[in-house]
Amino acid sequence: MNLLSQFSDAWNDPSMRHAMFNHFPIVLSVIGPIITFLAALFWSKSKVFRWAALILFIALLGCGYITKESGDDAHDAVEGSLSEDGEALLHEHEELGEKVWIFSGISLILVAGSFVPKAKIGRSSAWLAVLGSMWVAGWVANTADHGGRLVYEFGAGTPDQLAGLFETGNDDAVPAEDPRLTFFRNEVKPIFAENCWKCHNAKRAKRSGKLDQMSITNLLAGGRSGEPAVVPGDPASSLIIFRIRHEDEDERMPPMGDALTEEQIKVLERWIAQGAVWETPQLAASESDADSHSHDD
Repeated sequence: MNLLSQFSDAWNDPSMRHAMFNHFPIVLSVIGPIITFLAALFWSKSKVFRWAALILFIALLGCGYITKESGDDAHDAVEGSLSEDGEALLHEHEELGEKVWIFSGISLILVAGSFVPKAKIGRSSAWLAVLGSMWVAGWVANTADHGGRLVYEFGAGTPDQLAGLFETGNDDAVPAEDPRLTFFRNEVKPIFAENCWKCHNAKRAKRSGKLDQMSITNLLAGGRSGEPAVVPGDPASSLIIFRIRHEDEDERMPPMGDALTEEQIKVLERWIAQGAVWETPQLAASESDADSHSHDD
């Protein structure tokens, strides 16, 4: 995969796009106190540092707002896929992020006030801008800390975190040595974790066609349409394959990021054709075999 493709994949993933944006406010907020201190220190001698501080906080204001917007998309992508503690931390992170650009705007106003020719007002504004920039730096650091904990402690937005929500249930439903079960674990499950479970889980099902794809029972029941998402033994009649192969981009699944590759689709089709064996007891091996054999006859 070339660099352009990697960037495109990252851009289409809300969590990755947010991760790219949030580094800009971090860097700018660290530089802010240094520039504003120099601007206040040399207030009477040069305007260079004041102009630099003004440009920096304009950039920080813009980056803070863009990061907030990308954070809203990332929030929608992971909402419902975290534990209770993770959801609480996500809420705190979102509240902190919403104020970054506001505090940046206040500091920008203080920097602008340092251009007032009257020394008492201009110099006071310059030193207040130093305090403001230090507050912003601390606020951004706290916000970033929350974001880092979400990723590294709770795995927010990562396929592994979503796979962790998957309840394996009782593997006795299908013999452990059954190659179909191995195929599901190694080939099928990662596709669901990376492309489906961010949206189609129990907490977000209402917003995703009322379809929870994290158990075979729910896949067999289907979503809002009432049509089974998976028909064991019959990929052509399985709604999930129809939606994945849909020619209309507005109807095709997954709705965000790149479409599934032909190889990934064939993996899902093979899994369904073999009986849609799952790691839970909801679909017994005998039922899978019966469906599979009925379509082979």
